Amino acid sequence: MSSTRKKSQIALTAALMVTALAIPLAGSFGGEVNAAPGKRCSDLARVKIPAHAIGLPTGGATVASAISADAGGTGNQAYGRHCLVSGTIKPVDPAAPDIRFQLALPEKWNGKAAMLGGAGLNGTIPPLTNASNLWGSQKQPLPLSRGYAVFSSDSGHQNAEGEHPAAFGANQEALRNYAGDALKKTRDVAMKLIDSHYGRTPHKSYFIGYSKGGGEALAVAQRWPSDWNGVVAGAPGWNVTAVALEGLKAAQATAVPGAWLNEAERHTLYQGVLGACDALDGVRDGVISDGRGCEARFDPATLRCPGGADTGDSCLSDVQLTALKKINDPLSLSYAVGTGESSIPGQPVYLADHGGGVPGSVHKDMLFQLSAYGATPPAFPPTPRMGMFLADGVLRHMIAGDPGFNTLTMDLASGSGLASRIEAHSSLFSNITDLSPFRKNGGKLLLWTGGAEPAARTTAQYHSRVQATMGPARVSSFLRYYEVPGAQHGFSSAFHPEWDQLATIENWVEKGIDPKNDVVVTDDAGVPGRTRPLCLYPSWPKYTGSGDIGSARSFTCASR
Repeated sequence: MSSTRKKSQIALTAALMVTALAIPLAGSFGGEVNAAPGKRCSDLARVKIPAHAIGLPTGGATVASAISADAGGTGNQAYGRHCLVSGTIKPVDPAAPDIRFQLALPEKWNGKAAMLGGAGLNGTIPPLTNASNLWGSQKQPLPLSRGYAVFSSDSGHQNAEGEHPAAFGANQEALRNYAGDALKKTRDVAMKLIDSHYGRTPHKSYFIGYSKGGGEALAVAQRWPSDWNGVVAGAPGWNVTAVALEGLKAAQATAVPGAWLNEAERHTLYQGVLGACDALDGVRDGVISDGRGCEARFDPATLRCPGGADTGDSCLSDVQLTALKKINDPLSLSYAVGTGESSIPGQPVYLADHGGGVPGSVHKDMLFQLSAYGATPPAFPPTPRMGMFLADGVLRHMIAGDPGFNTLTMDLASGSGLASRIEAHSSLFSNITDLSPFRKNGGKLLLWTGGAEPAARTTAQYHSRVQATMGPARVSSFLRYYEVPGAQHGFSSAFHPEWDQLATIENWVEKGIDPKNDVVVTDDAGVPGRTRPLCLYPSWPKYTGSGDIGSARSFTCASR
């Protein structure tokens, strides 16, 4: 054998050995990386990411700290040792605040990444080591517990004491970051750091969000479809402008003298609706499963006080019934919001427990604050315990740019001179109904909301728009939409669902297991431990007529 040929064989053998050794280090799909082949945790503290490496304009990113964190958590939410990275992404506008982010890099990495969405007006980084931001999956294994590299950000501003949490919106770059730009910037920075630490980028990436985070989930599927394999959008406040208008409509209705309901009157309302609608699903179980059937059946006039006057807590006055109707009914607008809607659809106000349905409920204070009524009657300027607080901030600080603008007296239908500003603000939020690029990339989307959510109808409206744009058949190939009967925003005294959202989207993306009507959710509030099927919209759980009413096996998904 010639010396040249011998050297070639030696080189080839060495190359094959290196390749063979490199495979377990890099981690095969679905495997774990036990030793990072890239930078050590402490080395990441010196990493800077230039602006050109980030998909949207920034001033670049800097890691402020990278520390080895101990294992923690308990039960199925126990997690292992990890590298906790904290950093900032600089703005282009020097007057804009930084984006602050965190990234947890587990020692035993599963080769995948998950980004967590925010809540409300954001301003803080969702925790990576507890489930406080994972509504509907707060008792399920954390992404970090499963070996995911997990990251999130404050969306590009920091809450300041003594300042309204919407005040940041006066800065346009901060507002664009909040509306979605910070998601892309944070994701790109996280990918660079993951690559630096493990020696490769994730082979699967997921986004999980609820409320504002649900709207953010829709935003990433719409705007950066190639970045994500699966997205979970829970109770999405998908268009902040429309949600704010809806909240102010409710506030204006209940600000009328005598219109606000106290706790006992809310109890009267909720019990009246249950009496008319609870059995529509075949069993009286404290859950109104057939929400649309209930809204067609329930007559608020059955709760009217004699003569229509306010004669006590056991009935409702004409003023209160009029306010309820205004909250429930749609409102036509002289301008467009969202994906072109020239109206806001109203809230399912009759289906919700506004904090009076179950006296003594541990969730009562949250129900008060997140209902159409709030914990205290609306007034200007509002306090955080008023249901209008966040909606008012959006209009005053982000749109009007006038902290003294009285949102209780504005004409919502015309916009009170702010129509063009309202439209411009609305255009920043999740307005794309053609999700073809996400679908073509193989992406899967779980969209879900509570049937008694204040913004439930806007979610159904968005789903309908996507179907109209793409066609139901194409939509059904990658999107599943569920409404959970009785569930409200954040908490519910009727039915608060718990289900493994990450596992559901993961199994659909990676194993082809279509969730269809096969997901079972567990009640964590009304009757803790009972189960129900999660039914594809517009179907709902109907009792079969026999069997344990606490078991999902005794229910089928029905349509009217």
